[in-house]
Amino acid sequence: MKPTFTVRGLDDINHLLGQIAPREAKNIMRATVHGMAGQIRNETKKDAPEDSGDLVDAIKAKRRKVRNGIIRSDVIVERKAFYWRFLEYGQGPDGVEHAFVASGVERFNSEMNAFLVTHFGKKWEAALARAARRNAR
Repeated sequence: MKPTFTVRGLDDINHLLGQIAPREAKNIMRATVHGMAGQIRNETKKDAPEDSGDLVDAIKAKRRKVRNGIIRSDVIVERKAFYWRFLEYGQGPDGVEHAFVASGVERFNSEMNAFLVTHFGKKWEAALARAARRNAR
């Protein structure tokens, strides 16, 4: 029998994480936060101007170490596309403002709760399935 549950928001996520082992909870949250960074990366890449392709290729999501209980994943632009700042905060060579990072983050913010619930739900179901398999042995 597969357990069923409904996640409606951050309060439900905190409650569910409090019910399982802290290590498993940390891993689920790390995966969820990194998934969010990956989604922001994808949204940012959609809006990035395609000059030679270096800029789009240089946008990455990078997982960071957990420090003081803070889980982080960053969206970075590699050095080969150092000029992203000029495009983001000023005008490009074509005289048009390109604020592609801000627009990608804005678009993600509008759908963040839905993404968080679905991504966390998938990771939670996988953790429950692993626990059920371990207990069945």
